[in-house]
Amino acid sequence: MRTGPRTGFRWTPETIVYAITLWYRKHSRPPFTHEWDQAGENHPSRQTVSRVFGSWNAAIHAAGFTPRPRGRQPRTIAESAFSDV
Repeated sequence: MRTGPRTGFRWTPETIVYAITLWYRKHSRPPFTHEWDQAGENHPSRQTVSRVFGSWNAAIHAAGFTPRPRGRQPRTIAESAFSDV
């Protein structure tokens, strides 16, 4: 599956920051990379974000958020519920 709104569209730093901000508005937090990879077509791929900004965390910072440290991320509530069963 190719990400992006349409053929010929180019993701700029501004449109990437806007996409990250829209995610924040919907989820009340910046995205994890694995969530971004699975989220669908209406945003740039993680690889595009990293290419434009140099890294995923640089893009998160450019959007005005504090990047998470590298390494294992906290589990979501849903993941925690299933692991306790």
